[in-house]
Amino acid sequence: MEHENHYHSTAAWVGVSIMLVATVVGCSAAVFGPGWLMWAGLGLFVVGALVWYALSKAGYGAEAYEVARPQESGSGARTR
Repeated sequence: MEHENHYHSTAAWVGVSIMLVATVVGCSAAVFGPGWLMWAGLGLFVVGALVWYALSKAGYGAEAYEVARPQESGSGARTR
């Protein structure tokens, strides 16, 4: 089974972006900053996962991408 989109959806982009910022904040705080900022980064990471889930359920997930994507012809040739 082939997955062309690798689940590039709005929900995934937003969720991963939030989690990436949370990881940078948490790791930087673990090394340089106060302990509470590290825990805030961990909490923000969880928020990113929840935002991803909520946006996916709201219709911005991979399923919405598959519906909007035009079907390729059955000739076997791949076009980009």
